[in-house]
Amino acid sequence: MAVTLPLSGCVATDDSANGGEGKERATAAIEAAWAYQQAQLDHDWEAACEATTERLRRSWEMDTIAECVEAIAAPKPGDNSDTGVSTSEAVEVPAFGPHPAGIGVGTTVDSKRVAMVVQSALRLVPDERGTWLVDQAVRIVESGSADSKAVRAALERD
Repeated sequence: MAVTLPLSGCVATDDSANGGEGKERATAAIEAAWAYQQAQLDHDWEAACEATTERLRRSWEMDTIAECVEAIAAPKPGDNSDTGVSTSEAVEVPAFGPHPAGIGVGTTVDSKRVAMVVQSALRLVPDERGTWLVDQAVRIVESGSADSKAVRAALERD
Protein backbone atom coordinates (compact mmCIF):
# COMPACT_ATOMS: atom_id res chain seq x y z
CA MET A 1 0.00 0.00 0.00
CA ALA A 2 1.52 3.31 -1.02
CA VAL A 3 0.76 6.17 1.31
CA THR A 4 2.78 8.96 -0.21
CA LEU A 5 0.73 11.31 -2.32
CA PRO A 6 2.68 13.84 -4.35
CA LEU A 7 1.21 17.32 -4.34
CA SER A 8 1.80 17.56 -8.07
CA GLY A 9 -0.40 14.51 -8.62
CA CYS A 10 -3.55 16.29 -7.50
CA VAL A 11 -6.19 17.03 -10.10
CA ALA A 12 -6.92 20.71 -10.48
CA THR A 13 -10.39 21.82 -9.50
CA ASP A 14 -12.58 23.95 -11.73
CA ASP A 15 -11.96 26.96 -9.50
CA SER A 16 -8.15 26.84 -9.55
CA ALA A 17 -8.00 30.56 -10.08
CA ASN A 18 -10.17 31.15 -6.99
CA GLY A 19 -8.60 29.06 -4.27
CA GLY A 20 -8.54 25.74 -6.07
CA GLU A 21 -4.92 25.25 -5.05
CA GLY A 22 -6.03 25.30 -1.41
CA LYS A 23 -8.58 22.59 -2.19
CA GLU A 24 -5.88 20.50 -3.88
CA ARG A 25 -3.63 20.83 -0.81
CA ALA A 26 -6.51 19.93 1.50
CA THR A 27 -7.51 16.92 -0.60
CA ALA A 28 -3.93 15.63 -0.75
CA ALA A 29 -3.51 16.09 3.01
CA ILE A 30 -6.81 14.31 3.76
CA GLU A 31 -5.83 11.40 1.51
CA ALA A 32 -2.41 11.15 3.20
CA ALA A 33 -4.00 11.22 6.67
CA TRP A 34 -6.43 8.46 5.70
CA ALA A 35 -3.65 6.36 4.14
CA TYR A 36 -1.48 6.72 7.28
CA GLN A 37 -4.28 5.47 9.54
CA GLN A 38 -5.28 2.72 7.09
CA ALA A 39 -1.67 1.49 6.88
CA GLN A 40 -1.72 1.06 10.65
CA LEU A 41 -5.01 -0.87 10.49
CA ASP A 42 -3.59 -3.06 7.72
CA HIS A 43 -0.43 -3.65 9.81
CA ASP A 44 1.59 -2.21 6.94
CA TRP A 45 4.16 -0.81 9.34
CA GLU A 46 6.64 0.23 6.66
CA ALA A 47 4.02 2.33 4.88
CA ALA A 48 2.88 3.85 8.19
CA CYS A 49 6.46 4.77 9.12
CA GLU A 50 7.22 6.12 5.65
CA ALA A 51 4.18 8.40 5.99
CA THR A 52 5.77 10.24 8.93
CA THR A 53 8.36 12.98 9.02
CA GLU A 54 11.84 12.38 10.37
CA ARG A 55 11.02 14.93 13.11
CA LEU A 56 8.04 12.84 14.32
CA ARG A 57 10.03 9.59 14.27
CA ARG A 58 12.82 11.22 16.27
CA SER A 59 10.29 12.45 18.83
CA TRP A 60 9.38 8.76 19.20
CA GLU A 61 13.14 8.04 19.59
CA MET A 62 13.33 6.26 16.23
CA ASP A 63 15.97 7.57 13.85
CA THR A 64 15.20 5.39 10.83
CA ILE A 65 12.25 3.82 9.04
CA ALA A 66 13.63 0.40 10.03
CA GLU A 67 13.69 1.35 13.74
CA CYS A 68 10.15 2.68 13.45
CA VAL A 69 8.92 -0.54 11.79
CA GLU A 70 10.65 -2.68 14.42
CA ALA A 71 9.13 -0.67 17.27
CA ILE A 72 5.54 -0.61 16.04
CA ALA A 73 5.43 -4.07 14.44
CA ALA A 74 5.03 -5.80 17.81
CA PRO A 75 2.10 -8.20 17.68
CA LYS A 76 -1.24 -6.42 17.90
CA PRO A 77 -4.45 -8.15 18.89
CA GLY A 78 -7.12 -9.12 16.49
CA ASP A 79 -8.69 -8.80 13.17
CA ASN A 80 -9.35 -5.30 11.83
CA SER A 81 -11.67 -6.31 8.98
CA ASP A 82 -14.64 -4.52 10.57
CA THR A 83 -12.65 -1.38 11.35
CA GLY A 84 -12.88 1.73 9.20
CA VAL A 85 -11.12 5.05 8.90
CA SER A 86 -12.84 8.35 8.22
CA THR A 87 -11.42 11.86 8.01
CA SER A 88 -12.64 15.35 8.80
CA GLU A 89 -12.29 18.42 6.65
CA ALA A 90 -8.80 19.84 6.39
CA VAL A 91 -7.88 22.98 8.29
CA GLU A 92 -4.78 25.15 7.98
CA VAL A 93 -2.76 25.03 11.20
CA PRO A 94 -0.04 27.49 12.23
CA ALA A 95 3.45 26.49 13.26
CA PHE A 96 3.57 25.28 16.86
CA GLY A 97 6.65 24.34 18.88
CA PRO A 98 8.92 22.25 16.65
CA HIS A 99 6.15 21.70 14.07
CA PRO A 100 5.90 23.84 10.92
CA ALA A 101 2.62 25.27 9.63
CA GLY A 102 0.64 22.70 7.71
CA ILE A 103 -2.77 21.13 7.33
CA GLY A 104 -4.64 19.53 10.20
CA VAL A 105 -6.93 16.57 9.58
CA GLY A 106 -9.03 14.70 12.09
CA THR A 107 -9.21 10.94 11.73
CA THR A 108 -11.64 8.52 13.32
CA VAL A 109 -10.90 4.81 13.57
CA ASP A 110 -14.12 2.93 14.33
CA SER A 111 -14.23 -0.77 15.18
CA LYS A 112 -17.63 -2.45 15.40
CA ARG A 113 -16.23 -5.71 16.79
CA VAL A 114 -14.77 -4.20 19.95
CA ALA A 115 -16.96 -1.07 20.12
CA MET A 116 -13.94 1.20 19.92
CA VAL A 117 -13.63 4.67 18.44
CA VAL A 118 -10.26 6.45 18.40
CA GLN A 119 -10.05 10.02 17.19
CA SER A 120 -6.79 11.71 16.32
CA ALA A 121 -5.59 15.05 15.02
CA LEU A 122 -2.83 14.80 12.43
CA ARG A 123 -0.58 17.66 11.25
CA LEU A 124 0.52 17.04 7.68
CA VAL A 125 3.34 18.90 5.97
CA PRO A 126 4.79 18.50 2.49
CA ASP A 127 8.35 17.26 2.17
CA GLU A 128 10.82 18.59 -0.41
CA ARG A 129 9.14 16.48 -3.15
CA GLY A 130 5.64 17.69 -2.25
CA THR A 131 4.63 14.41 -0.58
CA TRP A 132 2.36 14.98 2.41
CA LEU A 133 3.71 13.41 5.60
CA VAL A 134 2.39 13.20 9.15
CA ASP A 135 4.47 15.49 11.37
CA GLN A 136 2.33 15.40 14.51
CA ALA A 137 -0.25 12.91 15.79
CA VAL A 138 -2.37 13.73 18.85
CA ARG A 139 -5.32 11.80 20.31
CA ILE A 140 -8.53 13.80 20.66
CA VAL A 141 -10.17 12.85 23.92
CA GLU A 142 -11.92 15.83 25.42
CA SER A 143 -14.27 17.01 22.67
CA GLY A 144 -15.68 13.70 21.45
CA SER A 145 -15.40 14.98 17.90
CA ALA A 146 -12.64 15.17 15.31
CA ASP A 147 -14.01 18.37 13.79
CA SER A 148 -11.78 21.22 12.62
CA LYS A 149 -12.06 23.11 15.94
CA ALA A 150 -10.95 20.05 17.95
CA VAL A 151 -8.16 19.29 15.46
CA ARG A 152 -6.78 22.83 15.61
CA ALA A 153 -6.97 22.88 19.44
CA ALA A 154 -5.23 19.48 19.79
CA LEU A 155 -2.40 20.43 17.41
CA GLU A 156 -1.81 23.72 19.21
CA ARG A 157 -1.52 22.24 22.71
CA ASP A 158 0.58 19.07 22.37
